[in-house]
Amino acid sequence: MRLIERLYQFIEYKGLSAYAFERSCEFSNGYLKKQLKGGGSVGSDILEKIHQAYPDLSLIWLITGKGNMIFSDEPSQEANDQGTSYVSDGDEVVHLLKDKIKLLESSVADKEKIISLMEVREKEEEKRSSPGGTGKSKKK
Repeated sequence: MRLIERLYQFIEYKGLSAYAFERSCEFSNGYLKKQLKGGGSVGSDILEKIHQAYPDLSLIWLITGKGNMIFSDEPSQEANDQGTSYVSDGDEVVHLLKDKIKLLESSVADKEKIISLMEVREKEEEKRSSPGGTGKSKKK
């Protein structure tokens, strides 16, 4: 399940409409539906707004799907046990984010290679079409 789908699960749990949730978090109208349909990702700025509006929502659960959706108000042994688990979940989140960064860096490197190849091709075409080049545009 994706983060956006878990977010809809939370909205349903709270008995809210998507519109009411968007307003409470100061999102643009239709933001959630756009993210759901487009498969977009949710950035840290969005997570901060959600956390400010709904501090009872576990961001660990929202990001990873692990643990409880809602923080309990009552301290218990279970909460202490989960606290330990959150540390390891936090490490897992960091690991997942590092993997995502590597993927994005790889994607950027690939795009830079494509741009470089296109620039070389463009220069070759300019040489062929210039009056001093070897292209067919020379007049005899």
